[in-house]
Amino acid sequence: MVKLGEIYERINAGWLPPYQVAAILFPSFTLLTNGGVPLFLTFLTSTKGWQCLTDRCNISLPLCDQNLGPNDWYVPLSQATDTFLKKYGVACGYDSFITIINSSYFFGFMIGILFGGKAMDKIGRKKFLVGGLFAYSFSVLLHAGGDFMVFGIAHTFVGMTSGFVAAIFVYQSELTVTRFRNFGSQFHNEMFSVGILYGALLTYLIEDFFTICLCLIVPCIVFTVCTLVWLTESPFWLHQRGRREELQETLQQIARFNGVKYTTDEKIAPPVSTESVSVMQIFHYNKETRNAMCILLVSWLFASFTFWGLSFNVGDLIGNLYINQLLICVLDLLNRLINYYGVKYMKRVTFLRVCNVGLVIFSLICMIPYEKEIFPGFNIMKISALACRMIADLYFSTVYLYTSEFLPTVVRASGLALCSSTARIGSILGPFIVLVNKISPNITFSAIMFLSCFCWMTFRAMPETHGRLLPEDVPDVARLIAGGDIMGEVNGLEMDRVRLLSDLDEATEEERVE
Repeated sequence: MVKLGEIYERINAGWLPPYQVAAILFPSFTLLTNGGVPLFLTFLTSTKGWQCLTDRCNISLPLCDQNLGPNDWYVPLSQATDTFLKKYGVACGYDSFITIINSSYFFGFMIGILFGGKAMDKIGRKKFLVGGLFAYSFSVLLHAGGDFMVFGIAHTFVGMTSGFVAAIFVYQSELTVTRFRNFGSQFHNEMFSVGILYGALLTYLIEDFFTICLCLIVPCIVFTVCTLVWLTESPFWLHQRGRREELQETLQQIARFNGVKYTTDEKIAPPVSTESVSVMQIFHYNKETRNAMCILLVSWLFASFTFWGLSFNVGDLIGNLYINQLLICVLDLLNRLINYYGVKYMKRVTFLRVCNVGLVIFSLICMIPYEKEIFPGFNIMKISALACRMIADLYFSTVYLYTSEFLPTVVRASGLALCSSTARIGSILGPFIVLVNKISPNITFSAIMFLSCFCWMTFRAMPETHGRLLPEDVPDVARLIAGGDIMGEVNGLEMDRVRLLSDLDEATEEERVE
């Protein structure tokens, strides 16, 4: 009997299998909406964001007379005619109120991912993903109606449905073969940055907020339909649920998509169990699996806190907020290239530990009291903070990829949901960094240094997942941690060693058994 992972690698062999292209592009392009909108809306709810947008609508922003600080703003409703600001009923804005609005998204995300992960494991990756994408598109449109309170509620609902569409990464990691999984992960993450730029560009060109929201959801709708029509359910999920006939049909459909012949002569090794498994079994299996999961949870919390906390300070780097978004998009593109080659040649665990060292170094530099500008608008602290943000992005992307390869198929979605819910604690705290910085920026960077050192020390005990098939059950994970080779290694780049299933028609019985 042959493992499903080996068969799936064979039917997706070749230089660039069409199904692999579709599996990477279609789900990732939906993130022009699903990745960009939350960050774009956060960009709008910053003080500069509102000012930048209302400047396009030729609305002045006089300060009110009630002892507001220099960073506060006031918009009389009488002066908000013919703009979306009147719909929101904006009166006065405070940093603390903006922070709560931003945190509402992450609170909704935590709820959505917590319930969505278990549902994803039960009803299937594709069904849950497609439903979540359509619900997400509807929630984006809710921002364009009602008052500012409705905006906050809609922001929470966007976060909740974002938790549902987190199935994208689980679904994509199971559809992509070993040699494309790293590239697929980087392309997936880059769409977040392009989505921010897309939203900022729409804001610059269009003044009506409902039209902006309508344009934002177009990529999501179009590529959700493409996913629904051309992509299949995850073969690994079908295998784990014991749906043999559907699995065979799915493999044949993928083989036809790639232009190769699939034969059912080989028997697929059955899953260890088709019963429902809880992610808590990883904690209860043995001491090593429990420690590994705890390390992953802390790493997710640290990555989210660092990335989002530093991201909320992007608007203060230079004067023009649109240029900021372009700058961040370009830097994130550079990040994806660094991430791709770093993970490829350093492998997962080593690259994560290198990122920890980088965060410690630049956090120390950020605490140096040197205010002289090196470039216009940039002193050494701002440059180092931007470098920290880039490294945190690298760390976050890699730990996401690593977790999807570490968790077994039986609990991959619910396990990622648990990790992502833990990360939401960090992202909920992230916006408050803006307020903490008014006391002392050293508090933030001291926390980042401490967590970086902790993750660097603990991650040395984690196993490497590079070049290995996805684990199918909890015992596979335990053997992976113990250094066992039962999962096998895949020489994804040595394609001459991967045999197409069409070649099996001419193989002898002895070769097939082998």
